[in-house]
Amino acid sequence: MANELLIATGSLCLLLALIEAWVLVAVSFNPKGALSKLIPIPQDVIKSHVDFLMMSQFLFVFYLLFKHFGIQPCAVVIVCMCLGAVSNPFLFLVRAVTPPSKSPPTTALRLVAIVSFLLTTAGYLGGAWLVARSALASA
Repeated sequence: MANELLIATGSLCLLLALIEAWVLVAVSFNPKGALSKLIPIPQDVIKSHVDFLMMSQFLFVFYLLFKHFGIQPCAVVIVCMCLGAVSNPFLFLVRAVTPPSKSPPTTALRLVAIVSFLLTTAGYLGGAWLVARSALASA
């Protein structure tokens, strides 16, 4: 059951990437429109879009690898993968809609970014370890 959370989260990431693609189309075809004014840094929407696409692919691939090898990862690995997959690209989106300023990011945003990166790393590293161990054991 927990592995299905990977598919659900991957689908959410794919949906968000598709929405961002349409936002990027709207911004590029109407650079003086209202939506363009809400997004002062469209390059960060592109980064978020690509990151959501990558994260959805990673989640789908890990779901299939876990299924193939009969791996039931612990809940911590699944939760870290899913939270990291959503939070990393979302941070780019936050930057995209935040007007640029000369002041550095707030301490709270830095802390959220650090936690997000740690979750993502722990989740995917844990998943990769489980898959590698199973692949070597079955060889």
